Amino acid sequence: MACHSSEPSDRALFEQAAGWFDRVSSGALSGDELAQFEQWRGASADHGLAYREVEAAHTEAKSAANSNEMLALRHEALSRVVMPRLRRRHGLTISGAIAASILAVAGTSTLGEYGTLNTPAARTGVAAATPSASIASAVYRTAVGERLTIALPDGSHAVLNTASRLRVAYSATERRLILEQGQVLFRVAKGQARPFIVQALNRIITAHGTVFDVHIASTKKVKVALLEGSVSVADVSAPTETAMQLQPKEVLVASSDQIQVSRDADIEKRESWRDGLIIFEDESLGDAVAEVNRYVSRPVVVQDERLRQIRVSGAFKTGETAAFVEALRLSFPVRVASQNNDQIVLAYRR
Repeated sequence: MACHSSEPSDRALFEQAAGWFDRVSSGALSGDELAQFEQWRGASADHGLAYREVEAAHTEAKSAANSNEMLALRHEALSRVVMPRLRRRHGLTISGAIAASILAVAGTSTLGEYGTLNTPAARTGVAAATPSASIASAVYRTAVGERLTIALPDGSHAVLNTASRLRVAYSATERRLILEQGQVLFRVAKGQARPFIVQALNRIITAHGTVFDVHIASTKKVKVALLEGSVSVADVSAPTETAMQLQPKEVLVASSDQIQVSRDADIEKRESWRDGLIIFEDESLGDAVAEVNRYVSRPVVVQDERLRQIRVSGAFKTGETAAFVEALRLSFPVRVASQNNDQIVLAYRR
C-alpha cells in the first residue's frame, strides 16, 4: 500500500467515502446518482483521497486469501469487539464499508514491511531429529519472523516461534529440552517411560502426554500456557517442594521471585502464532506493538503515550507491519510520522 504525503483528517469524510463506495460497488446507482458521486468526489482533493483510501483497502483485501478461518476471525472481531468499542470510545457510527476494510486489511493483507510488497516474512519448516549419540547436543533456532516444527525421536513435536532457540538433551533416563530464548509449543507423545522435561530459565516444566506453550518474555519472565493434559512447574533449585500443577486453560507467569496462575478461556488465541496470526482483543496499543515487533526486523515505535493507551482488537498476519499500521491509521488518530530502514514511527494525528 502506498504511503501518502497527506491524508484526510476528518473522520466524517471517511464515512461519506465508505458510503459512496458501498453504493458504487453495488452497481445499482442511476445516472443521476453517479453524477452526484462524481460531483462529491471532485469537490475537493480530500474527498478524492478519502475515497481512494477506502477503495485501496478493499482492493488489498480482495487480493488476499479468504479462508474460512480468516473470515470467521474478521467477522467475530468486527461484530463482537471492534465496532461496539469504536462507537463507545469515540462516538462513531462507522459504515459497513470502512469497517469491513479495517478488518479485511488487518486480517488478510499480503504486504510485508510498511509500503513494500513482498512475500510473508515467516518461514515454516519441519526438522526431524533422528535418534543418535549426538542428540544431546542438538540445537534448533529460528530467526526473526521464522517458525520451525521439530519432529523429536519419541514422536513428540516442538514448534519454535520467532527468534527462538531450543536445545534438545534427550538421554536414556529423560526427555529434556532447554529453551534458551523465545517461545515453543510442545505436543508431547504419550505412553513414554521417560519424563518429558522443559527447562526455561529457572523453571522446570514436567509434562504428561500433553500440549503446552513455554515463552521466555523480554522481561525474563517465564510463561507456561496449558492447552491439554497436565504439567507441573517447579523452581530448578527445589523441584519437589515448589511444584505447581496446572489444569487445561491455565497460564502460569513466573518471575525470579513471584508466580501467578490465571485461567484463560480463550487460551487458543495465545497459540494463533502457529498459523501465522496475532489476535488482539481489547489490548493496549503499547502491548500490541510490542507483540507485532517480535516478528519483524524493522520495529514500530509509538511516540505518544495517548496512543499507547488506545485499546485495539483484530487479527493480523505475523510479520506484516503494513496491515497493522494501515488498520491503525483507518481506525484511530494515528499517522506515520517517519519511517526508514530501522523503524516506523507513529504519532498522534490532530
